[in-house]
Amino acid sequence: MSKGQVAREIDDEAALWAVKTDGRDPSAEADPGLNAWLAGDPRRAGAYLRAQAALSLVDRARALPPSELEPIITVHTIPRRALLAWGGASAVAAAGGAVVMMNLGETRQSTGLGEIRRAPLADGTQVVLNTSTDLKIRLTARQRRVELLNGEAWFDVAQETERPFRVQAGKAQFQALGTAFSVRRLGDRTDLQVTEGTVEAWVTASNERAVVSAGHRLTLSGEAGPLVVRPDHAAIRRSLAWRQGEVVLDGETLAEAAREFNRYNTLKIVVEDPELRQERLVGLFRTGDPESFVASVTSLTGAESYRVGEELRLRRR
Repeated sequence: MSKGQVAREIDDEAALWAVKTDGRDPSAEADPGLNAWLAGDPRRAGAYLRAQAALSLVDRARALPPSELEPIITVHTIPRRALLAWGGASAVAAAGGAVVMMNLGETRQSTGLGEIRRAPLADGTQVVLNTSTDLKIRLTARQRRVELLNGEAWFDVAQETERPFRVQAGKAQFQALGTAFSVRRLGDRTDLQVTEGTVEAWVTASNERAVVSAGHRLTLSGEAGPLVVRPDHAAIRRSLAWRQGEVVLDGETLAEAAREFNRYNTLKIVVEDPELRQERLVGLFRTGDPESFVASVTSLTGAESYRVGEELRLRRR
């Protein structure tokens, strides 16, 4: 039997166990048969957790009205009683089908201007979406794929050796090798920052490849590269402060800081004076509070600010 066939058999058996044990009192003694099955192969525990997660999503799909269901997933489910009643090979096929249908569904996650949101996946992967971000997520029995259409997201990837986790951002592809990392796609520029483990990166247009380890950043400008990799632990820590709703500046110019704040707010910062744009700043600020940031700038630099519509303008006195 091939490795793929073994994996499918494990997934089918896991689906059966998930259906069989669903709804039990969690304080009750575990099923000896389940314990024996789990002990027979180290891959079974992960498959069982995935099957439980898929089954819980089926329950959620049943409970939600159509207006709330659409953003999550659309599935055709098989009643649990039917799964239990059929038994044997039919039950294996039915239970496996229920899980596979959930896994094959494509979900969409997005955030609005200034919104930062966590979106845990069924496989245990933790995802945090930054402002104005749009993701497509597809989990199947063979692989886990995310397409970053725009914006920025951080991934703490659940390790599954037999189901690769890949993120596509335009022409760039990133495959996690047991890791945590962020990907930003703004315009024609893509940035990768690895906070844990390693990530394999490649460009489909040129087939250029690179392996990026923790504490390193990768930049791709345009669709064909080149891939630029450099170490920058401190800059990565600062740039990921958005996960806590913060902007950390350590020598960035006022122009760079204004661009960062403008990603989160309808009230835009405009720096009129060319020399003022080059002033370098240090500090920690809230992403959603451009007024406090501008007040700090005026205090530190002696500049003055005034508001025109949805713009906070800065200039020399």
